[in-house]
Amino acid sequence: MSAANSAAQSPAQNPAREPNVQEYLKAWGAGISRVLQEVAGAPHASAELSSEATQTLLGLPSEELVGVKFEVKQRLSGNQGFTLSRKDAVRLAQLLLGEPEDENAEMKDDYRDAAGELFRQFAGAAASALKELAGGEVSFQWVGLEPLAGESALQAGMQWTCAGKTPFSMVAQLNPALVAALNPAPARAQRPPQAAPPLDLPTSTQAPAYVSPVRDPKLDLLMEVELEVSLRFGERQMALREILDLNAGSVVELDQNVQDPVELLVGEKVVARGQVVVVDGNYGLRVMEIISPMERIESLKT
Repeated sequence: MSAANSAAQSPAQNPAREPNVQEYLKAWGAGISRVLQEVAGAPHASAELSSEATQTLLGLPSEELVGVKFEVKQRLSGNQGFTLSRKDAVRLAQLLLGEPEDENAEMKDDYRDAAGELFRQFAGAAASALKELAGGEVSFQWVGLEPLAGESALQAGMQWTCAGKTPFSMVAQLNPALVAALNPAPARAQRPPQAAPPLDLPTSTQAPAYVSPVRDPKLDLLMEVELEVSLRFGERQMALREILDLNAGSVVELDQNVQDPVELLVGEKVVARGQVVVVDGNYGLRVMEIISPMERIESLKT
């Protein structure tokens, strides 16, 4: 029996869902639907798989399955995973690459990179939808195409359908830490703190004054100036004859790996790096690394 099949039959995998968990899964389903619609140019409806269909998917041989793993941070914490068939992973990659469906295609490196990029977009859309539920920002840090380690506290099968296309199915997996973060234990009642007696201090004693950092007053005059902000996915130097040979369908390979962070530039100066996400049908950048304000100001002076 495969490890996936063993996990599916564990009675602890599908406890009664709390409302927060159900809303969390709905946010992922809606986010994935929105990204698939943007990529395919056609609406995708999401629905939950039955318990039997979920166990059937998880019961496939391990070589026919692909795992996806994210680390959940900020307002929520834990690990989030997905399991889907290798065929569905290939078809998702083909969808992003604009290739026709080929059920006989093998999972090659290009497809692995494309599938990873699509799941990162899924995570960005889900994070946007989860702000209200979590009460703040939620981020999903990409770990890779690998199974979720350890036993899942919850597994939920989901499917996306679109007219004229083969449905996509996958199983969302939440580890115990994430389920606990979604359903925090109620705080125990505590006695209200009693006011401390006033201190008998000499009249000359004063708390040290807070000194705010001094900023050049000339800089305040520039705070409303609009600057051009752009994203840089990578670069490549090309000869003029190569540029003249470009036509529709040509592929220009950049010097940046698909998993490398994208750079945010003001003018030609890098001020931050992060991951590309899709927010309400528009591309955006989830900032993961940023240089200090003073370094940003100095870079704009040069």
